[in-house]
Amino acid sequence: MRLLLDEQLSPEIAKQLQRRGHDVLSVAAAGLRGHDDAAVLTWASSQERAVVTNNIRDFRPLHANYLSASTTHYGIILLPSTKFSLRLDALGTIVTALDRLLSEHPQPEEFLGREIFL
Repeated sequence: MRLLLDEQLSPEIAKQLQRRGHDVLSVAAAGLRGHDDAAVLTWASSQERAVVTNNIRDFRPLHANYLSASTTHYGIILLPSTKFSLRLDALGTIVTALDRLLSEHPQPEEFLGREIFL
């Protein structure tokens, strides 16, 4: 599985996951900084990447729109702020959770059209 980290997530998460052998890009590295969420999801889908975000309020309706339009994406992985802190000194928790998810689910089709709460 390949991931795209949404803009509010530190690019350091992508770097640490890349060091562990995973194909992960940040929105900044993909040249998508400042793009709206729909454009981010569309780009990720075209690249067969799941989007990782803590922007649950915006991405859940996007997921619903995809379902109602009978279109698909490669997954939306939601990081609730009640469980994951975005502070730089707490990124290890996110890296560990995503590393485990990627190791247990390596195929991009596994989350096709799904939203997953970590």
